[in-house]
Amino acid sequence: MDPLDLIRDKFSQECETGTVRRLLMAHFDMTEEQAQAEIDDYFRIVDMIDKERQGGK
Repeated sequence: MDPLDLIRDKFSQECETGTVRRLLMAHFDMTEEQAQAEIDDYFRIVDMIDKERQGGK
């Protein structure tokens, strides 16, 4: 499992951002800043997908 898989899985379980950050830090030996950057990347990807589904609006 890579970090983005864990993020997607935990957010689909309605975990809070802080919980997901702590899990990333524990499972992947990340700093808080690294974990937050992974979460930010995840949300950028989700936003791009949403925009694409809406026809690029």
